[in-house]
Amino acid sequence: MKKRYIRLDNSNFIKKGVVIIKIINYWLHFKTITKHKWYVFNACKDCGIVWRGIKHDLSKFSVKEFISSAKYFQGNSSPIDAEKIAKGYSIAWQNHKGHNTHHWQYWLDNNGKEIIPLKMPYKDLIELICDWIGAGKAYNKGKWTQEEPWNYWCKNKDKMLFNQDTYIFINETLRYIKDYGWSNFSYTIKKKNWEY
Repeated sequence: MKKRYIRLDNSNFIKKGVVIIKIINYWLHFKTITKHKWYVFNACKDCGIVWRGIKHDLSKFSVKEFISSAKYFQGNSSPIDAEKIAKGYSIAWQNHKGHNTHHWQYWLDNNGKEIIPLKMPYKDLIELICDWIGAGKAYNKGKWTQEEPWNYWCKNKDKMLFNQDTYIFINETLRYIKDYGWSNFSYTIKKKNWEY
């Protein structure tokens, strides 16, 4: 019996390696989305908006968002930011903010002269806070503290555009969480003892 040898050149190994890395990135991205959704679901449940937690970020599983975000997956920060750095924009983000009312960018309008921030509805605003809590917990892998959302806010608030009432609510909410903790905040929200 004659022995058969298969000749493999380096390009075949490279192609297979790229495919394996892509598959791994898709899997890791799926796990990260699911972990984030789990943290957000629990935060929403704590605040009494369970349905918001269930449907939170479902658009991330759409083809338009998932493929693009898996391609730019890193594991320690948003793939949308990586796509923006690489391309200057993100198709995934355009789709995401247009389908998810808990994002402050959803509530920006343009009257032809300037961008006008609208007041966010209360439940969208609570889901936004839960989203930030969930993102912090998902990306900080066990190192999350109650100060983290406040620190994120202080670092990024000048890059965001909010209606004045919405801005004040977020500022006071995140300060309250920093000073008194998530449990006290979510208990207060659930009992509807918070004004907006």
